[in-house]
Amino acid sequence: MIMETPKGMRDFLPKDMMVREEVFQTIRETFREFGYVPLETPALEYLSTLNAKNSGGEEIAGEIFALNDEKLGLRFDLTVPLARVAASTSFPKPFKRYQIGPVWRREEPQKGRYREFWQADVDIIGCASMRAEGELLEVASLALRRLGFGEFKILLNNRKILNGVLDAAKIKEKGKAMRILDKADKVGEKEAERMMREEFGEKGEEMLKMLSTRGTNEEKLASVEQYSADGAKELREILSYFQDAVIDLRMVRGLGYYSGPIYEIKAPGLAATIAAGGRYDKLLSVYGKDEPATGISLGVERIALLLSEKHEAKTYTKIFIASLPEAYSYALSVARKLREGGIETETDLMGRALGKQLDYANSLGIPFVAVVGKKEMEEKKITLKDMKSGASGYLSVEDALKRLR
Repeated sequence: MIMETPKGMRDFLPKDMMVREEVFQTIRETFREFGYVPLETPALEYLSTLNAKNSGGEEIAGEIFALNDEKLGLRFDLTVPLARVAASTSFPKPFKRYQIGPVWRREEPQKGRYREFWQADVDIIGCASMRAEGELLEVASLALRRLGFGEFKILLNNRKILNGVLDAAKIKEKGKAMRILDKADKVGEKEAERMMREEFGEKGEEMLKMLSTRGTNEEKLASVEQYSADGAKELREILSYFQDAVIDLRMVRGLGYYSGPIYEIKAPGLAATIAAGGRYDKLLSVYGKDEPATGISLGVERIALLLSEKHEAKTYTKIFIASLPEAYSYALSVARKLREGGIETETDLMGRALGKQLDYANSLGIPFVAVVGKKEMEEKKITLKDMKSGASGYLSVEDALKRLR
């Protein structure tokens, strides 16, 4: 028996799960405020669906966990399953859905990257307007702020511009060139530039120069407008709806299905992105329905990693009822009243001595303890102790509820 998880996959112990559930709840509530509705799809898809016209790109195709005997594979993202559903189902447009769930990729694990990881996606199907991108950046930004991210940087680019630059530089292997640019987060910008020059020589150098403009958003767009007037126009429109983004002409999303605006959100202290997405207008046509589509995915793993460094809670319990043996039935009645009042409450299940019960509450960081014995039981009171300050009081359950809320 191998007593460890498979490579690139993890157990989540209670402290970690508390952080993750907070992330899920905050993101879900934010998505719903903008009118997004939930959708769930299977973990397994037919390989023909996952690989349809190389929808994810060559690199992703090599990372699919395949069950070859059944021609099935684990989903590598939540977008391809959405495209399959949206292409075969009729929804009022725009169809605005969210999905939070695990995906799998057979790649080498590293900090913040795993073979099994969770994504939280919002997508808009049936809307060709850049208003959709403006809303997606707004909803993602609001969710991140609510999760405690005071600082983050939103990067914006357009695949149409990148394709136009590649054409101008006469680079035919567009997929390879974009994959090299996309490696900048992993290997560093200088190394990515070196790889570009090594692979494409003078053409690679020319491409890098075309994408090297610094300065304001408008200065960057003006420098590449000649390669795709439509791409520059789309980015200007997005910026008119959402002003907090920065144009990054070298930013590339690695997935092959992106066709227009693309975006990434980065947080201080983490080189990799915490949210990313883009427009994929041609993906649904692969599955039989030609409709515009765009979406953004929040990286649950990286968000949880950053939040866990500040998270100290080990339990949801707000109060522990410590009781003497003869008062345990009374402790149960007190606990019931507290729970009915919305207070997370535990009682002693082990029959331990009073001191051991207090040690247990203290070990989990439970902020309050209610001690009940014969006197408390007879007078229908509790002795409430604040575990942080050490202050205590003798009061009724009703008064305790007022204090704990």
